[in-house]
Amino acid sequence: MREDLKVSMTKLSVVLISKNQAWNISRLIESVLDAASCVSSKEIILVDSASTDETVVLASRYPINILRLQPGQRLSPAIGRYVGYNQTQGELVLFLDGDMELVPGWLERALNTVANAPRAGAVTGRVIDILPSEKPKSSTPCAQTLINALDPPTDVAYVGGAALYRRSVLEEVNAFNPFLHSEEESELCLRIRHSGYRVLQFDCPIVYHYTTECETGSVPGTFSSALSRRRRKFLLGMGQCLRYHLGDQLFWIYARGRALWSVQAVLWSVVSLATFLWYAIGRDPIWLGLALLVAGLPVAGAAWQKRSVHKGVVCMFYRILMVEGLVRGFLMKPFPPESFRANVEVIQGFRGPRMGQDAQEGAGFAESSHPAAVR
Repeated sequence: MREDLKVSMTKLSVVLISKNQAWNISRLIESVLDAASCVSSKEIILVDSASTDETVVLASRYPINILRLQPGQRLSPAIGRYVGYNQTQGELVLFLDGDMELVPGWLERALNTVANAPRAGAVTGRVIDILPSEKPKSSTPCAQTLINALDPPTDVAYVGGAALYRRSVLEEVNAFNPFLHSEEESELCLRIRHSGYRVLQFDCPIVYHYTTECETGSVPGTFSSALSRRRRKFLLGMGQCLRYHLGDQLFWIYARGRALWSVQAVLWSVVSLATFLWYAIGRDPIWLGLALLVAGLPVAGAAWQKRSVHKGVVCMFYRILMVEGLVRGFLMKPFPPESFRANVEVIQGFRGPRMGQDAQEGAGFAESSHPAAVR
C-alpha cells in the first residue's frame, strides 16, 4: 500500500445493522459516539434492513452514514454486514447489532490490544443479556473493566455479532459471506483462524444485548421465539456452512466446533422415528417402550439442566427445528460471495467518491439512489 494512502486511511469504522429497532437505535448510536470519541479518525455506518418503524428517522438525527436495504429482496444480518463492510475504509472495523449498547471502556482497551497484537484478526468481549426495560448498572462496566484491566485476552474459536476486526485480515479471507442466513460470524472466524490469525476475547463485557425480540413480540426461550427464528430462516446457517465447506479441510473443524450437537440431534431424531415406525409395524410393546425411552431421555435431561420441564420441552423443540434447518441449509445451492447483488438506497452521508460506480460494484449493489435524509 502506498504511504500516502496509509496516512489518509480512517482508523476506525463502525458498522451497525438494524431492522425495526427504533426502540433502541438512539441508545446504540449514542453509546458508539461516546466510545469512539477517543479515536481521531472514524466513520459510522448504519445498514438498515427495510425497517417499517422509525429506525431510520431517529438514526438520521446523528452524524452517521445511513444505507437502507430495500424491501422485496432477501434480507439478513450477513447481508447488512457485507454491504456495510464494503463501504468502510477503516483499518479496524467494529460490527454491532441494532439491539445492543456498547459498554464504556471496552473499545479503547480493544484498540490498544490490537495495536500490540499483529496476529489478532478479531477481538470481542462478554455479552450481557438484559431486557430493554432494564437499565444497566452504571458502575458495572467501568468496574468490570478496571478489575480485568491487566488480564490478557484469551483465544476463542468464534465471536458473536459484536466484534472488532482488523481490515487487512478481512481482506485476506474475503470477509463475510452474504448468502448465509446465519452463522456468518462463526464461519468467518473459522477462516480467520485457518489463515493463522487469532480470535481474542476479553473477560470484560463488550455490549449489553437487549434480549426481547420487540419486532416479533416473542421472548427468547419460548415456542414463539423458536418459531420466529425458523420463519426468519435463521436456522439454515449451520447447514449452509457445512455445504460451503463440503470437501475441504474446514468441514470437519466446523462440524465438530459448531454443528456437532445439531448432528447429534439429527441422529436422535432418526433413531426416535425408526423405533416408533418399528413399533407401528410389529406392534411389539418392547419397541414402544424403547421408542419412548429414546425420545424421552433427552427431554428429561434438558428439563433437569434447565431446572424446568417447560424450558426442557422448549429446548428440545428448538433442537428439532434446528435439525430441519440443518438439513434444509445443507441442501441449498452455495453461491460465490462475489456474485452477490443488493438493492441499496443511500439515506444520509456518503458524499465522497466511495459511492461511485466502482464502489457500488465492489459492495455488490444492484442500484442506488441519493434522496435527502429522511426526517
